[in-house]
Amino acid sequence: MPVPFAGCFTADPAARLVFAGLADDSQSSFRRGAARGPAAMRLAYDGDCYGSTSESGCALAGKVFDAGDLPSLATWNAIAKTFHDFAAAQWRAGKIPFFAGGDHAVTVPVGEALAVLGRPIHIIQLDAHPDLYPVYEGCATSHACVAARLLEMPHVASLTQYGIRTENAVQADFARHHSGRLRQFHARSLGVALEYPSHIPRGAPVYITLDLDGFDPAYAPGVSHPVPGGFTPRQVLNFLQFAPWSLVGMDVVELNPDADFGNRTAILAARCLHESMAFALSSH
Repeated sequence: MPVPFAGCFTADPAARLVFAGLADDSQSSFRRGAARGPAAMRLAYDGDCYGSTSESGCALAGKVFDAGDLPSLATWNAIAKTFHDFAAAQWRAGKIPFFAGGDHAVTVPVGEALAVLGRPIHIIQLDAHPDLYPVYEGCATSHACVAARLLEMPHVASLTQYGIRTENAVQADFARHHSGRLRQFHARSLGVALEYPSHIPRGAPVYITLDLDGFDPAYAPGVSHPVPGGFTPRQVLNFLQFAPWSLVGMDVVELNPDADFGNRTAILAARCLHESMAFALSSH
């Protein structure tokens, strides 16, 4: 039997770190399948093959409570309320939650729940797509509208996007109108090392949302919308491991097991969560 998530999980709800699957892809605009992403991450990152100690030497064996997958209900409103209430409960309890999607729309109710922290939050988005459509194909809750919805939240002090390489005129216009709180680092302007944004104060609370199509599909083929020219795993892992901020939570979304090869994308997704968990545990 496989050992889920490299042996990091515990059944003890008192653990400071919490993992939960947001197993819904009802707001996807193209291929479905991301709802099975959380289960794929747990099992592909098998403890018989991968160790629970991070690259920094932080041992996470038995330090992450697995809360399971939150249910995908009949309507998006019901799903979003479930996700919001769960996330809010974690932050009220002093936990640091890590979420596995699901399509990118699951980030919106989690982002709304950040308000319970009672302070301005900075959000980092790693993604091929800016997700800045005010409405996409008649749907304001589409995964293509995530960043637009986050920018409507008064507790979001800033949204910083890395890896963008699909922005069209509609989204570029939206970006210009929100330039006071939105920063973008397009893929073609990135160097080998991802620079940390100067507008986020050292030690400030940050939430990270990582859309796996931000990676180059050579490394992460298992996504519904692959776009060439993206991140390498080393770029992102270094960015996550040496950050100057305080990580309050994270999600990794848009894993589509139907499009994956040899679980490459699922393993990479879990690795990013693992290293970020270690960063959060060692920096709090």
